[in-house]
Amino acid sequence: MSKKISVVMTVYNGEEYLEKSVCSILNQTFTDFEYLIVDDGSTDNSLKILEEIVDPRVCIIKQKNQGQTSALITAIERAKGELVARIDQDDYSLANRLMRQVEFMNANPKVILCGSRWQELHNEHLIPQKIHFVHSNADLKKAISCFNPFAHSSVMFRREAYLKVGGYNKNFSIAMDYDLFVRLMRIGEAHNIEEVHTVVRMHGMSNTMKQSRLKTLESLKVRCFACSKFFGNPLVTGFFFLKSIVGLVLPRWLKVIF
Repeated sequence: MSKKISVVMTVYNGEEYLEKSVCSILNQTFTDFEYLIVDDGSTDNSLKILEEIVDPRVCIIKQKNQGQTSALITAIERAKGELVARIDQDDYSLANRLMRQVEFMNANPKVILCGSRWQELHNEHLIPQKIHFVHSNADLKKAISCFNPFAHSSVMFRREAYLKVGGYNKNFSIAMDYDLFVRLMRIGEAHNIEEVHTVVRMHGMSNTMKQSRLKTLESLKVRCFACSKFFGNPLVTGFFFLKSIVGLVLPRWLKVIF
């Protein structure tokens, strides 16, 4: 029988934080979900940790290392839920996250993409998200040509809409989420719930941090596409473009200041 939600996680050498991330989903107050976890050819103890999980909602899928985008596509090809929720291997969700998002999307059938506020975890210290919070559909469409206003680990989207826009694009290895969000917002409404429901772990070994230059280049490509579709404020959009381009040539220690 199909579940209401398919929770999707991809794992590659994530043993350090994996257990906390997985438990944050298994301990949700909303329980009608399947949990699809793709191990993308890990060489550490990640797969062993996953195989020790005893919960009928969990489905572990093993594949050779092909990258996160490919692993995400693999997971959603197996998904049966009406809604798809994302979580990364080193992030975690607060207990009411799925419940709150399901309630919101049930009450707002035009919304096909739903995120929330999040917190950042730096060396075990929680701080508010650094990215400007935007919640309404109209404001999200204005913002998305300037920056990605969603955390990948905070989102839930309708699987039917995901399939309609063609899913994750294999041409993106870091900004695959940003690209998907723009395409989803072209066919339906988006919203960010005002409460914090996700914690995003910020550390030097995260995939995004290790490939920051590639992320910037891919994000610039997505912004150009978003700008052509949603026509945001040209001055604000131009500022963010310039900021990203300058960031490509700055040394790492200056980027924090910039």
